[in-house]
Parts: sequence; C-alpha cells; structure tokens
Amino acid sequence: MSNNLKNAIIDSMNNVLESINCDPWMLDPGITYLNHGSFGARSLPVFEYQAELKRVFEASPVDFLDRQTELLVSARTTVSSFLGADVDGFGFVDNATTGIGCVLQSISFEKDDEILTSNLVYNGVRQLLKRVASDARCLYTECEIELPVKNQESILEVFFNAISRKTKLVVIDHVSSSSAIVFPVQEIIALCKEKGVLVVVDGAHAPGMLNLNIDELDADWYVGNLHKWVCAPIGAGFVYASPPQREKTHPMTVSHWYGQGFTQEFDWQGSKDISPWLASAKAVEWGAAIDWSKIRFHNHALATRMQHCLVESWGVEPLSPLNGSMIGSMATVPLPDSCPQTMAECSQLQDQLFTQYKIEVPVFELQGRGYLRVSAQLYSREDHVKQLQMAISQIIA
Repeated sequence: MSNNLKNAIIDSMNNVLESINCDPWMLDPGITYLNHGSFGARSLPVFEYQAELKRVFEASPVDFLDRQTELLVSARTTVSSFLGADVDGFGFVDNATTGIGCVLQSISFEKDDEILTSNLVYNGVRQLLKRVASDARCLYTECEIELPVKNQESILEVFFNAISRKTKLVVIDHVSSSSAIVFPVQEIIALCKEKGVLVVVDGAHAPGMLNLNIDELDADWYVGNLHKWVCAPIGAGFVYASPPQREKTHPMTVSHWYGQGFTQEFDWQGSKDISPWLASAKAVEWGAAIDWSKIRFHNHALATRMQHCLVESWGVEPLSPLNGSMIGSMATVPLPDSCPQTMAECSQLQDQLFTQYKIEVPVFELQGRGYLRVSAQLYSREDHVKQLQMAISQIIA
C-alpha cells in the first residue's frame, strides 16, 4: 500500500467522522475495544430506549405483550426493510445460531444425505450441524478452504468441487467469523440453485457491516445477528425464509400460533423479553440518522488500514488481499512467529492483553497457527491498533 493511498484512506476516515455526530457508547473508555465482532456494542440512545421498553412492560405486562402487538409489527417492518428482506418471510429470533436451528428442524434428512459447510464455519454452528447429522445418521462434511485466500474465485471453486449428488444442504458464512473473510455468497447460492441443493446463509456478521439485499441473494434461508454491527441489544437476531420454505419453517419454540403463518409463529415464541427485537428497529434508525453508508465506509477503511499496519509491522503474510477487497469491518492477521500458536497459549495471550494492557481483542488458533482479529467501529481509532502493536512487542520482549 503506497503512502499516498494510506494518507487518502486516513483523510477519508477523518472526513467521515467530522461529518457525523456520534452518540456516546456504553463501553468503558478505559478499555481499548478491538472486539466489536464478538457481541457488538450499544450506543446510549439504543440502550436507553430498551430500558424504557422494559419499564413500560413492567408497568403493565399483559397490555404490553397481548395488546400492543403493533410494536412488533412495526419493528419487523423497519428491520426487514433495512435488510432488503420481504417482511412476510422475516422472523425475529435470539441469535443467528438459533436461526440455523430453525432451518435445520424444517428439513428432513435421510441416511444418504449430506450437510456441507466449510472448515471456516462458526464453531457453534459446526457443533449444531454435527448433532443434526448424527441424529439423522447422515453425512456431515467440511470442504477445505486453505489460508491465506487470494481471491473469492478460489472459495467458489472449493464449493463447486465439494457439492455432490448426496449434498442436500449447504451452510455458508457470509462473513467468516474466524477469518473475517467475506464469502462470494451470491455466486455460491447460484451454484446451489443450479445443482438443486438447499442453501442457508449464516449472516451473523453481515447486517450493518455490508450493504445487504437479502431478497436479491435468493437463498432458501438467511439468518443473521442484529446485536453485532447493527448495534442492537443482545438477543436480537432473525431468520428469513424464501417463499417456498416459509410454510415448513418454524421457530425452535412452537407455541399458540403454529400453522397460522410464518410471521404469526415467530412473533410469539412463548413468554419472553421482546425488548431486544423492538430496540433493533431503534438501532436501525440510529444508524440511518448517521448514514449507514458512511458507517460502513469508515469501518471498512479503518479495518483495511489496521490489517495493513499489523501485517507490515509483524512481517507476516496477509490472510486476504491488503486492498480490503475480501473483508468488511474486521481483519484477521497472523501473529508474529515468536507469539503463541496453540489455542491454549492464544487464550492466555488474550487474557494477558486485557488484564495487563486493557486491550480487548480475540486471539485464537486457526489451521495450526496463532491469529488475532481486529474490529473497526465508529468509536475505533488508528491509535488503538498502535497500542496493540506496542503491547505485543512488550510481551514478546
């Protein structure tokens, strides 16, 4: 990356920050927070809106849940519109993994069927897929995506070669959690359609990070989180089902409205706190007031800059192209050779960075090597990654 390009990126990020008014975040200012990708973060207006919803509920619980049903209809309409998803196929769930569970229980697997995903699948989803395959006595397969990844065509080729006559369902990440790589989901979906294979996209990180139009992707199902990059409260996720799949797709908790329509079933999943779902609409509106395109631009530019700084400083090979073409608002970078490389040692390093330096960043082992993943959000600054570099240098020394 040339100095001119570096300076242009920095100037662009600064211009974006100067043009927007950022609300205060609930994060402890004493912590250098480089881990937005794990559980997101809430702005003060979204936090206070949810708190007010809880007060209203406690004042009259029956009225809130039984009579004020238009609140959930309004929230569903706002969020589905933001994501480019048909509102009639959009249902709230607690998180993306729960959404995957809803999809899996709607499919009947036979002994000779195959569930196919990649070796970069989120581990929580991996365990869920293994359990379903074990119960159905069908095949579970992970196709191998080798790191580093040079281009999206190589990912598409891996899936092209892996899909067989036995493949019934393909589960693909939109943004891989561990590698932070953006998958060519539209092309993989088209490939699955061509081969007559069902496909669900795990979009845990995509909403708020990428400019989404779920209807245009044309997957059978799309699940995602709203607590990460949309910055909604924890407990806000969704599952989207395409028109042919809606009648057989049900929430994990089947309750009173079974068989009464997709949105009816998902709107009532037993007695539960629906304030995260309602507040997710507030988070969408909060980002719209700032301008979601500006948020995405800032975060992507800063993540790209962070990736370059760490790769250059540590003399390591980038996991994906340094021009940022395969990442969104996160970047995963190999640790220096002198750093821990096993999962146990990486966990110790992550804890040390927090307890000794007040830096929160995920450190983990992937394909036999140690990595860390940095996230960029409006509260992030380039100085934060420099603090990380200094801390790692001191620990190595």
